[in-house]
Amino acid sequence: MERRDSQQGMDKLLRQLESDYIEAVKDNENTTVEGFIEQFLYDSWDYNDKNLEDIKSVLGRYSDGEIYQGTFSKSFTEMLKHLKMKLQQLDSGMEYPVLHTNNGASLLVAFVDGLVIQYYVGIYNVEKLREMTSYIKSVILHALKTEGTESVELT
Repeated sequence: MERRDSQQGMDKLLRQLESDYIEAVKDNENTTVEGFIEQFLYDSWDYNDKNLEDIKSVLGRYSDGEIYQGTFSKSFTEMLKHLKMKLQQLDSGMEYPVLHTNNGASLLVAFVDGLVIQYYVGIYNVEKLREMTSYIKSVILHALKTEGTESVELT
């Protein structure tokens, strides 16, 4: 019974992280992909810094099998769905072809989360990530312009 209560609490925490993420995507009022991604990066650095313990807890509980893979995957997929829709709406001119693939949002998140993991292990601090944001944005935008990605399926 104790484990079940713990899982319910963790599901609540995972739902809160999911809700916060979706809300941040919706609240990002930039009208261009470039502006959106820049704000997304700043929001990511700040959110992860403020919620480090909750995120570590969710990831630890997932690693320990206390959050089922299906539950975690469903939550992550929901977050990606909102990000993908927003990015595709902003890129109506198809300037960034990768955003219009099944994996565009996932690739963006993989890049950002890779930097967040490096923050967690102490390679970067939030101030350094903030300083690097303009450069990181440029790298991401360049990658999102990659042509010929329509046939690539990662998932």
